[in-house]
Amino acid sequence: MTDPIKVWSFHQAPEEYQALSEHGGDEDWVALIPKKHWEKYGEPGWAASGSRFGCCDTSLHELNNGDVILIGAHA
Repeated sequence: MTDPIKVWSFHQAPEEYQALSEHGGDEDWVALIPKKHWEKYGEPGWAASGSRFGCCDTSLHELNNGDVILIGAHA
């Protein structure tokens, strides 16, 4: 079993994850996808660009340990 996916509203996410954003204040959500989940399943459909998670854009940021941060933005 892998660690769970974690999702925060942008301003409730850990500051080090917020700092990864390049969306300029239009962020809505942050998701932490554990490496093993990412390798097996890839991006969850609910977090794709155009979804409610990232209605305009979802950016991807790979951490040094292989975990992935997704940041959903509305503009």
